[in-house]
Amino acid sequence: MDQAKRGLKMMDKLTASEAVYGFCGWLTTREEKTIMSSADDAAPIASLIDQFCRKNKLKEPREGWDNNLINIDGECSGPAI
Repeated sequence: MDQAKRGLKMMDKLTASEAVYGFCGWLTTREEKTIMSSADDAAPIASLIDQFCRKNKLKEPREGWDNNLINIDGECSGPAI
């Protein structure tokens, strides 16, 4: 049952961190294992991301979004400038 049907107040928009936590939380509730690594096919996780974004009515990533992303190792994931 969705939040509206349960009488919970919906907020206008998710913040980026709320979306990340929500996505990861959803992954932990699925019976099917989600495997992600540099050695695995990225298509299954990309499909799950698409499902989550569509269900939560999140906008498509903007062009060049990866230029603003800093990975945990401190390196920018975008192209070198």
